[in-house]
Amino acid sequence: MNTKRIIGLIALLSILLLAFTGCSSKTADADTKKALKVGVCAGPYGDMFKEAIQPSLEAKGYAVEIIEFSDYVQPNKALAAGEIDVNMFQHSTYLKNFSKENSLDLTAITEIPTAGMGIFSEKYKSIDAIEDGAIIAIPNDPTNLSRAIRILAQTNIITIDPAVDPTKATQYTLSSNPKNLQFTEIEAPQLPRSLDSVGIAIINGNYAISAGLKLSDAIYNEKIADGYVNVIAVKTADKNSQFANDIVEVVKSDAFKSVIEDPSKQYVSFQKPANY
Repeated sequence: MNTKRIIGLIALLSILLLAFTGCSSKTADADTKKALKVGVCAGPYGDMFKEAIQPSLEAKGYAVEIIEFSDYVQPNKALAAGEIDVNMFQHSTYLKNFSKENSLDLTAITEIPTAGMGIFSEKYKSIDAIEDGAIIAIPNDPTNLSRAIRILAQTNIITIDPAVDPTKATQYTLSSNPKNLQFTEIEAPQLPRSLDSVGIAIINGNYAISAGLKLSDAIYNEKIADGYVNVIAVKTADKNSQFANDIVEVVKSDAFKSVIEDPSKQYVSFQKPANY
């Protein structure tokens, strides 16, 4: 075999090797895009993703990994850092406020059925039964704290100063507190544990359910306002991605609704979003 033929064969083999390598690279990239890391907080929304969304995504070819967080801070920071691809645990107002305060570029892609906050008590059977000077446990993060104050105002036991932006209401912006209620701020996940030491606790629905409380046992259930329905969030750069579009498609599907509306599931009593 002459030198020219040897050089030609080597060149041909090199071309073939590069071609196969390129195919492998493209396949790996495609597989990577089909691997989704989903951040949730332990409780009903994590369950909802696993039961109502994950099966349909897997049917579309996605490999889904659920990552649980124990607070409301890390899921958004992990999303912004690219440690997860999507999260599902928060309402849109919290997402916007947290993103602004922490300079994160995150976007909601769809709303989901939501368990509202509830006013729970081991001491009182009704709002009217709450005594003068009762201790009220509320979330300590600004968004849910103001939400809790607004829920308490829905019962007419307190009145928020009309000069104050309701989204910024606190226990210090009341124009009327005739029962001299005393407020204590507690981390949202810990509120159910406070029930034996306070008069009432205003608890996020997901944490109430996770603690074994039933929304029907609350002495008052929130009338969820716009901006407080829970959402699925992604990095803004991914809002038009294929995986984001596929998630939205699943949430609008009959398969999703069949799980949500199953009478044996915890979601049947959740408030449905306007576009449900």
